[in-house]
Amino acid sequence: MAPEVPGQPPVAAAVQRPQADQGAQALPASSPWPRIIPWLGVVTNGLALLLLPFWWLQDRHLRTANLVVGLAAVLPIAATGLVGSLAELRRSGWGRIVSIVALALSLAGELSYGITRLALVAEGRGVLAIAWGLSWILTLVLLLERCLRPTTKTTP
Repeated sequence: MAPEVPGQPPVAAAVQRPQADQGAQALPASSPWPRIIPWLGVVTNGLALLLLPFWWLQDRHLRTANLVVGLAAVLPIAATGLVGSLAELRRSGWGRIVSIVALALSLAGELSYGITRLALVAEGRGVLAIAWGLSWILTLVLLLERCLRPTTKTTP
């Protein structure tokens, strides 16, 4: 039987809430890292939105596939990432969730398009395989960082 806590009914005293995980280390409040990632997201997603039409036109091998993938995957991913990054900079509670969704969508789009391109286009396959592999790893690391980093409540 749980000991009674003064000022609380006996039932509430028996139900103890678990403490937060003490093993997770939060970044110090002075660390710039939590602010760098949203700025990086704003820059990269903004560039993706601006350079998307040039990507559609420059590749002679898969021009139609690039147009379809660009409209169906890259455009929504970049827009979602931009909204999530801007919301994180404003310290909105939902910005991190939107960023996680954008990173997960990005990983899915990169994997499917990268594998298809590597299978269909022989030109520059070695360099593209290394570049896409590094891109997948970076996206996965950013996704894990966004999911596993403890939230910090700071005032602007």
